[in-house]
Amino acid sequence: MSKKRSIGRLISAGKKSPAMLSLQADIEALKIPPRNRAEAKRQLAIRLRLLKSGALNEQSSRELEKKAARDLSLANARRFEEGVVDAVSTEKIALAHKKWRGRTAD
Repeated sequence: MSKKRSIGRLISAGKKSPAMLSLQADIEALKIPPRNRAEAKRQLAIRLRLLKSGALNEQSSRELEKKAARDLSLANARRFEEGVVDAVSTEKIALAHKKWRGRTAD
């Protein structure tokens, strides 16, 4: 069966194609801030793949970054209000202390 036919059958059955599901999963993965270098590299690879395929443009990429930063700050504010963690303002930390310092850096 041809690829076009199989996609047509999926659409008529009301199912999404595997490519569409992976595209949505990739976009969702971009919304979550990376916890370590490996995740940051993975997100960069996803972003480059989406930019190359045309599923994502520079403007929507920037919007996703802004929305993720806003969501993260709201989530952190809620955690700080609940007393889960102590508040730390990253704006007050000098730029020299934010630089990567090897394998064991935070």
